[in-house]
Amino acid sequence: MSRIRILSEEVANRIAAGEVIERPASVVKELVENSIDSGATSITVNVQNGGKSFIQVIDNGIGMSEDDALTSFERHATSKIRTVTDIFSISSLGFRGEALPSIASISKMSLITKNTESVMATEILFESGKLKNVTKTSANKGTTITIEKLFWNIPARKKFLKSDQVEYKHILKYIHYQAIIYPKIHFRLISNGKIKLNYPIVEEQDQRLLAIFGSEFLKNDMIEISASDAVISVKGYIKGLEETPEGFNDFRYLFVNGRFIFDKIVTHSIKAAYEPFIRKSRIYSQGKIPPYILFIKMNPNLIDFNVHPTKKEIRFRDSQLVHNFIKSTLSRNLLDYEENKYLKVKTKFHDNSMPQQITNNEARIFTEREYQQPQTPKFSSYKKEFSETFQPDLFSTKKKTQLIKEESPENKPSSLRNTISLKSEEDLINPWQLHQSYIFTQVEDGLLVIDQHAAHERILYEKILHRIHGVPAPTQKLLFPIVVDIPPIISETISDLISENIETIQKIGFSIKTFSGSSIVIDEIPAELEDWDGGEVFIEILKQLETEFQETEDFRDSISKSVSCKAAIKAGTKLGKKEMLALINDLFACEVPYFCPHGRPLVFKMTLNEFEKKFKRIM
Repeated sequence: MSRIRILSEEVANRIAAGEVIERPASVVKELVENSIDSGATSITVNVQNGGKSFIQVIDNGIGMSEDDALTSFERHATSKIRTVTDIFSISSLGFRGEALPSIASISKMSLITKNTESVMATEILFESGKLKNVTKTSANKGTTITIEKLFWNIPARKKFLKSDQVEYKHILKYIHYQAIIYPKIHFRLISNGKIKLNYPIVEEQDQRLLAIFGSEFLKNDMIEISASDAVISVKGYIKGLEETPEGFNDFRYLFVNGRFIFDKIVTHSIKAAYEPFIRKSRIYSQGKIPPYILFIKMNPNLIDFNVHPTKKEIRFRDSQLVHNFIKSTLSRNLLDYEENKYLKVKTKFHDNSMPQQITNNEARIFTEREYQQPQTPKFSSYKKEFSETFQPDLFSTKKKTQLIKEESPENKPSSLRNTISLKSEEDLINPWQLHQSYIFTQVEDGLLVIDQHAAHERILYEKILHRIHGVPAPTQKLLFPIVVDIPPIISETISDLISENIETIQKIGFSIKTFSGSSIVIDEIPAELEDWDGGEVFIEILKQLETEFQETEDFRDSISKSVSCKAAIKAGTKLGKKEMLALINDLFACEVPYFCPHGRPLVFKMTLNEFEKKFKRIM
């Protein structure tokens, strides 16, 4: 008996579905791309339960005749390709002809479509890939596709889906991608009966960016990019270097010929352009780069889009050309940005810092008198209680203060005789900072090194978790309540999270209430949030919360990580000895004092033996 068999159509379709359809967002992607290719100017996506139970995509595109509609459910049926050479000059989004049969094979699916030549619309029903019914109905020009019970006949695949909110988040992201690149299409997203996104048609792409990212987008240190040659053109925005790196994970969008894609060549070229300018910033030591939104256009003959089933990746015919063009364009713009920034600073100080007619001696006296840095009070002048550390081998168990005679009375002048000095705990342990980021302290058998930001983050994280479980939260009342506007890019998911978990947020120390739409009124915050920055820190907390929640799906853990990260002291913050000692003591009072909430190490010890090996004292 032959061992080689031809797969049945049902099995082949389900295998294709496994390649193309990963989750509900994959269905939305395939259907929306077909709508865009149909010339639609209005696309509405309606989902329920994160798309698990219901997905509907409605467009006003050219529609199909009955014959074309039935043919579209055949594998490899497409209107985009006629010959082999067409594969290498693709200008449309969908071209494989696998989407509709693949989706139909793993769901209950209906299609209603009408073109301008047809009097009546065609309605087609499929169930598990089998045609159930074809009828005529009334409908406007365009196509409406409804998917119900996705993966209902593949329970093994259904088990791998995440929560409704996580699956919805993937759909939301995809709609944002398409809304950015197609400003002349009206996009709507409806979830569980509520309108979540509504982006009407606009003339310019910048108007759509403002609608998605907020009115401050173009003012927030963004550098406009535009360059072209005979082969390639690029435009968009990249982040400047003026702001602190708090929100650098907000967006990194790359579009090539109207597609949102991931490409290692372009990503490397962006990183290479930034490297000379950001080498001094420690945040980039792990390969991070600032946000960007770039739109690249090339001749389709120079790009292969047919390298990934879901078309997430592409291949450039001349990748070196693309790399060099992107790198040189960004490098030139970043250089201009830096020169303009420091030119303004130089001009300002040259014109306004001191009078033009002044002698060198007068300038020296003027500078010393007017611009002398204020002296920071010594921390030894303040009294503060410290708790004992957990590890007895780290610090001496002597009393926190001890009286030590500086010299014998007979050897001292009479005015200082019987005088004693107070030697404090910080003098005994003597911690010190490296680059205002790492705390060093001597221990019995070597040296202890602590990352001050990660350590403080761990301390706050455990404190916040304790508050959620009932420990009262110390708070600070704001002099005036602040209205915080949540950016549209995160408001849809975050607003629901806040309303569903308002009690937990209050336990942490926030006193908030919704004001209108996506605005929130805050009149009380946790005591640890010293650098409140007019509410901007709260927006950064929400942005990180969105990312954390997608990873863990545990709100209590996610909000604890988000608040602790934003409230913790930053790298580059100068600390006094008492502050460093308090940090060390609090750290070793934690349940897990060795890792930050995200699992990165925050402390390590180097023994005397290791030092002696470095200096070749021992082998």
